[in-house]
Amino acid sequence: MSRLLRTLADIGPTRLQRRFRYELRQRLDRRLPPALALAFASATGAMPSWRALATEIAAIDAPPGPTVVGLVAITFKFLNDERCLPWPIRWNDPSWPRLWQFNLHYFDWARQWLEQAIRQGAWPEEANALEPLIDHWIAANPAGRGDGWHSYTLSLRTRNWIALFRACPALATPDRLKSLWQQLCWLQAHPEHCHGGNHWLENLTALAVGGLQFGGPQASRMYRRAMRLLQRELMQQVLGDGGHEERSASYHLLMLVRLAELAHALQATTRAQPPWLVEAIEAMTKWVKLVRLDSGEAPRFNDSAADTAPPLDAVLAFATAPQQQRSASAGDPLSQEAISDLPDTGWTFLRPGHGWELVFKCGVPCPKHLPPHVHSDQLSFELCHQGRWLLSEAGTSVYGNGPERVYERSGASHNVLQLGVETPSGAVRWIEPIDVWGGFRAGRKAQPRERACGKSNGGVYFAAGSHSGFDHIGASHHRRVTLSDPQASKISLHLVDTVIAPIPLHVRQWWHLGPEVRQELLEPLLFDAPSLAGAQTSWHTTWFAKGFGQRLPRQSLCFSGSLPAGKHQLSSSVSFSLHQPTSKACRASG
Repeated sequence: MSRLLRTLADIGPTRLQRRFRYELRQRLDRRLPPALALAFASATGAMPSWRALATEIAAIDAPPGPTVVGLVAITFKFLNDERCLPWPIRWNDPSWPRLWQFNLHYFDWARQWLEQAIRQGAWPEEANALEPLIDHWIAANPAGRGDGWHSYTLSLRTRNWIALFRACPALATPDRLKSLWQQLCWLQAHPEHCHGGNHWLENLTALAVGGLQFGGPQASRMYRRAMRLLQRELMQQVLGDGGHEERSASYHLLMLVRLAELAHALQATTRAQPPWLVEAIEAMTKWVKLVRLDSGEAPRFNDSAADTAPPLDAVLAFATAPQQQRSASAGDPLSQEAISDLPDTGWTFLRPGHGWELVFKCGVPCPKHLPPHVHSDQLSFELCHQGRWLLSEAGTSVYGNGPERVYERSGASHNVLQLGVETPSGAVRWIEPIDVWGGFRAGRKAQPRERACGKSNGGVYFAAGSHSGFDHIGASHHRRVTLSDPQASKISLHLVDTVIAPIPLHVRQWWHLGPEVRQELLEPLLFDAPSLAGAQTSWHTTWFAKGFGQRLPRQSLCFSGSLPAGKHQLSSSVSFSLHQPTSKACRASG
């Protein structure tokens, strides 16, 4: 109950009231006749005109399409889960994972067909079903019924339909344009400002693009309102270091794509972009360049499913295109320093050379009101060499409320030190500095302290910090990680965990290897903790999330034991050698 009360308190009364109204409105709409629900959404008046806008790509012919009689089944693959749906397809099926069903309603798959047609000059064979699918969606999804009318799916689908109709004018039939306009009006009447974060930005960018595409005073008001709210929201959601407030690289990339897409639409229509939008895109683009690892990937802190957003380099190319139109130098790559600190995001990068990259996390975990994508990963770190993950957390392979989701959000799936208290029954209750619960909730949210990074006179690179996550039991944890003596295939890593325990506490320290990394990488590791009682070393088979539904087995090392009351130091040292392991077993002393 206490974690629920804390979660609700962090959301705050204003957002709770908005959420109550949002959920109540959705439930009422499902019980109203669709025509009446559309009327309440101001979506039944005269439809504004479809604007024949200049586009940056030449118009292409729509795919020929089979007759409905000729359709037998259609195959879709989302989240690495392929399903063959018999025609006519069911757009809402309780047996499907809900996120898979959301993807069906997004019409991202249709946008991918369009992009392939533009690149290759021919539609893929499956695109022959595009027109029947659009028309069947309209017929089978009356207003307010099913996930197709969720504000998030509306945001993505309306944007995708606009792209299709602009590139293929023959697709823009009166009935389809009427449905598109009704969906935009519904979205405007059902805002997700109660949630904030990426959902609210999705809503606003979709309404801005939609308002641009239609003519007349109602569409103009939709556009101006969306732009006004978007400007205000970006001031809050884009952090001082350019990161997105949810501190997830995946959602940062996704939001940057949305803003860049809006900028492209403005460039094609008004030939102008407001300075505040340009500044937000440039700040977020610089952030992406700073966090880009040699592999072309980004750190995996918080929810970080690889297939949530387009590839990082593709996002950079798309986001910098408008900049390059304004200035020849605006798209130049930003050099990465040996030490890069993003204090608002809470990430520190150590790049001592020879392809070695260490990322350390110590920062605000998430906005207090917005914990859906946060993990309990304070003071975690990841290590890469020339684009290869050597040490990495589990990442994100699933959403929902199952045991896999619980594990991936927990401290045990990250390279952290955990503290636990013994219960009267003798079990250990491990304390999560970020008290994650449910699929998308969090109670207590540890705040950062004593953040520091730099390079010593001896050429040692370091990042350090602590947090408030153990304050409620009177304990504290400070971590300092260093890199020294970087060479082409060798480097030394030293980790010092300082723990102040007011009572006897259990402790465990995790080292998670990357996929296909052998245990021998950590065999030279020396773990020194003189005051640790009952010290144990154990290997566990865990997983590395490659994407949704994709888990690669890997090995994880755990040092565990118990500490008496007092101040303690746990020291771990390892000289990584990617060619010649120097020992046959991890050594623990203390």
